Amino acid sequence: MTDEEPWGVYFKDKLPKGWAYPLGRDEVRAALVSAGAVVGSLSFSRTNVLEGRSILRAYWPSDARSQYLDPGRYERSPLMMWVKAVPSDMRDRIGQEIRSVWLGQAADWAAKAPVRGNAWTASDHYWDVRYTKDAGLFLEDS
Repeated sequence: MTDEEPWGVYFKDKLPKGWAYPLGRDEVRAALVSAGAVVGSLSFSRTNVLEGRSILRAYWPSDARSQYLDPGRYERSPLMMWVKAVPSDMRDRIGQEIRSVWLGQAADWAAKAPVRGNAWTASDHYWDVRYTKDAGLFLEDS
């Protein structure tokens, strides 16, 4: 294991009063390292509305380099991962569920993405934990 981060680029938005991140960067790092995943970018992003929004998202873009003729590893992972802010009064509850249910699954999905084959990597795919008041946290993926 090296001291390098399991992401190429890191972004973190400053949040307005009343919003907080449900996870910390170190928690995401530990999950990615445990799964053997590397993402091109990790972003902690603000949002103004929680209803129907992503909370934790991994995304594989269709413009990722084809490996049909060159099956070598990617120089930099095209994967992107986001953690979105939540209202501060919901941070502990949502964060606990993300940690116990979703974060490991997201890291596993990210670890498997680059080796799923050329047909899969040639199109958009996402793994997205979303929130609604009625459903709570739920997974959408493609």
